[in-house]
Amino acid sequence: LCSSLYQQYNSPLSLKSVLQPTRTFPDSIAADPLHPHTTPQDPHRPPNTQRRPSKSTSLVSSSPLPPSLLQGCSWARGVSRPPSLLLPRGLYDIIKARDGSGLPRCTSFLPHRSVTWASSFRPLLSKMMTCTEQSLYYRQWTIPRPCHMDSSNRPAKGRTDNFHPRRLLLSGPPQVGKTGAYLQFLGILSRMLIRLMEVDIYDEEDINFSGQLERVQCQPTCASWPVTDTLRGIPFDYRVHNPRYEDISTVYCPGYYPNTDAPALPPGIPRRQEDVYLRRRTARIKLSKYAAYNTYHHCEQCHQYTGFNPAYQMYELTLHAFTFSHLLLGEDIQLYFIIPKSKHHYFSFSQPGGQLESMRLPLTSDWNPDCIKSPIFTPTTGRHEHGLFNLYHAMDGAAHLHILVIKEYEMAVYKKYWPNHIMLVLPTIFNGAGLGAAHFLIKELSYNNLELERSRRVEGGGPPADVWPFIILSDDSCVMWNAVDLDSHSSSGPVERNVSLKQVLQHMEACPDLTQFGLCGIRKWSSHSPGQGQGSGGGARHREPFSRGHLHDFLLLNVDLTQGIQFNQNRFTCDDVDFTLRVHSAGLLICRFNNFSVMKKQISIGGYHTFIIKNKMTDVPTSVQPSQYICAPDSKHPFLATPAQLLLEKYLQHSSLFPLSTCNYTHPILSVDCYLNLGPEVTVCFVSSRPRSINISTTGLLFSGLLLCFWDSFVTPGFLKNFHFLKGAVLCVICADRSSLRQTVVRLELEDEWRFRLSDEFQTANAKEDRPLFFLTGKHI
Repeated sequence: LCSSLYQQYNSPLSLKSVLQPTRTFPDSIAADPLHPHTTPQDPHRPPNTQRRPSKSTSLVSSSPLPPSLLQGCSWARGVSRPPSLLLPRGLYDIIKARDGSGLPRCTSFLPHRSVTWASSFRPLLSKMMTCTEQSLYYRQWTIPRPCHMDSSNRPAKGRTDNFHPRRLLLSGPPQVGKTGAYLQFLGILSRMLIRLMEVDIYDEEDINFSGQLERVQCQPTCASWPVTDTLRGIPFDYRVHNPRYEDISTVYCPGYYPNTDAPALPPGIPRRQEDVYLRRRTARIKLSKYAAYNTYHHCEQCHQYTGFNPAYQMYELTLHAFTFSHLLLGEDIQLYFIIPKSKHHYFSFSQPGGQLESMRLPLTSDWNPDCIKSPIFTPTTGRHEHGLFNLYHAMDGAAHLHILVIKEYEMAVYKKYWPNHIMLVLPTIFNGAGLGAAHFLIKELSYNNLELERSRRVEGGGPPADVWPFIILSDDSCVMWNAVDLDSHSSSGPVERNVSLKQVLQHMEACPDLTQFGLCGIRKWSSHSPGQGQGSGGGARHREPFSRGHLHDFLLLNVDLTQGIQFNQNRFTCDDVDFTLRVHSAGLLICRFNNFSVMKKQISIGGYHTFIIKNKMTDVPTSVQPSQYICAPDSKHPFLATPAQLLLEKYLQHSSLFPLSTCNYTHPILSVDCYLNLGPEVTVCFVSSRPRSINISTTGLLFSGLLLCFWDSFVTPGFLKNFHFLKGAVLCVICADRSSLRQTVVRLELEDEWRFRLSDEFQTANAKEDRPLFFLTGKHI
C-alpha cells in the first residue's frame, strides 16, 4: 500500500495535479449548479487557453464518449481532467519533505487507521524493499488498535516481535475491500467458536473475614491430609464466607465484628434474593478437558455415557420402587429409581429384573485407581437442558455412580434429555418442596441403604462396619475443579491448576482418618491467588491447608456418623448453613480441603433459587410485598399459592421483627436448634439444646431477641433461664398450629418473663388445606 502511495507521489500526476496547494477547481465543477460554493469561470480568460496535458490526460482519447458530448457537457469535460485538491501549506510541506535517507516523509504514515506503530525507534524503510519486504516490515513494527480484529492477539511467549499470522497488511493498488471483509468474518467466527468453549464462572472474594482471627497456622502447608487431633485444636469458624450468602444474617462469632462501612439500602426498600443473584461477579473461563457439561455438549466419547446412541434407547429404562420408614415423617417413604439397564450392576436385586433391594456400596478397604467409591447425588429442578450432569470428562474415565434427584412432575423431561442416567424421583408431596427436602430424602435413603448393605455383607460373612459410609452431595452447576500445585510457586504464591473430579475425590477418599469426619468439602474458587487473597487475613486463610467451618455446594457426607442429624425437609433457603451448625454442635469433625476448589457456572435458568410467589385465586405470578406473606388468623386476607415455610422464611428475611437487633452485633438474636435468615442487619447466635452439645460461651452476653423454631424436645424452662435478654427484646415462637403455640407458652413458662398480646399472633397467608404456619411474638419484661 505504501509502495503504491510512494509511486503515486513521485509521478507527474502527484506533483502537478494532486498536490498543488494553489490549484482551483476545474471549470466543469465551477460551472456546475450543484456546487454553489465553487468559483465561477473567469470571463476574461481566453477560451483557447489550455493547461499542459499530463500523463493521465492521454487516457481521454480512448474515451467512448463523442467529442460533441465532451464539449457540451460540463460533467463530461471534468472526466478528462485529473482531480484537484486544496491542501494547507503546512500539510503540503510535510508530504513533500524528505527524510535523511531520501524517502518521502509520507512513508512514515501508518498503513491503516486500525493499527499504530509499535515503537518510535524503528528502522527506516529502504528504497530497495520489495512489496513482500514492506509487508513484513509493517507486520513487525505495527500493532493493532482496540478496534482491529487482531487486538486480542499477543505475541507468543518468548518472541520479541509483534508478528501474528492472522495480521495481513496488503501492499499495492487499493482493492474493493473484500479481503478485510473476509478477515472480519473470520474474526467474528473465531470469537464465536472460542465463546462456545468458555463459561461464566462465579468469581467472588470470600466475605466476613477478620485479620485478628485468621492469622493462625496449625498445619504445614504441604500436608496432604488432615490430622484429626490437630484439626480438633483449630477453632470452628461460625461465620459464613460464601458471597452467595452476602445478604443473610451474620452468625455470631466471639472476637469478630462485621464491616459496618458497606452501603445500606434506603429504609423501606428490601433487597431481593433475585437482585443478589444477578449482581454477582463472574469471570469468563475457558473450559478445561476435565469440565462437566450440559446436554448441548456432544462428542464421540460422550455418546455412550449420555445415552444418545442407537444402542441405548428409552425402552431400556426400568422403574423400581424403594420404600423405607422414618419416624420423623410418621409414615413410610416410597421413592422411585429410574435405572438404565447399562447401570443395573450398581444395584442389588432379589433376582435379575426383580425387586430392588439396595444400592451396592464398596468396602472401606477397597481401592481401585479407576473407580470412585462414593455415590454422587445431584438434586436438580428446571435444568434438564442446562444442568451439568455429563461427568464423563470430569471423571477422566473413572467408573462412578451418579444419581440425579428430580421431582415427580419433571420425570419425563429429564428422561428425555438424560436417557442413560440413574434418577431418583421424589414423592409427589415434595413437588413444591425446596432443596432441604431433597437433601433430607437423599441422606435418609443413604443411611437406610447403608444398613441394608451391612446386612447383606453379614449374610455373606463379611464385617458390617467395613461398608463405605460416604456419599457426595453436589450442586448441578459445578463445572470444573482445581488443585493448588504446592511444588510450583510464583511471585504471587502457589499456582492453581485444573484437575479432574476423579483426582479430587480419590485424594479425599484416600484420607487415612476419613471415617472419623462427619462432613468434608472443598473451598469455592476465586481468581485471587490462593497464596495471597485480598482483604485482611486473606493470605493466612489460604495458607492453612485444612480448616473447620461452613461447607457449600460440594459435600462429602458421612451418613453413619450423622445418622442422628437430619436436614430440615421444610427448608428452602440456608439449609446447608443450618445443617453445618447442627453437625458441629453435635461434636462431629468438619473439614474443608483448602488445596482443592470448585468452580460454579452461572446458570440463570431453573434451580432451587427461583421462588414463585403467586396468588391462590389467579394462579398468576404477581408482585406481592413481604408484609402480605402473613396475616392474622381467621382473617379474610387473600391467600397465596406458596408453601407456608417459604412464606415464613421470606417474611423473616425482609421484615424488621427484631428492632433492637438491627445493626447491633454485640446483642444478637438467640436462635435455639435452628438457624433462620432474619435479614443482613441482624446477627444470630446459634445454640443447641441437646446434651453434651458444643456451643458458644454466652456468659455476660445480653440478647436482643429469642427465636424458637423447630426446636428439640430438650428445650425446657431451665434451659432458657441460662440466657439473659435486654428489656424490650422480642420473642418469636413458631409452630405448626395454634394449639401448639399455647402449649409451648405454658410448657416453657414464657409468660413469667415475656408479655404477650392477642394481636401479636399471626399465620402465613395460606389456606387451611395448605397447612399454614403460626407464630406468636412477645416482648421481654
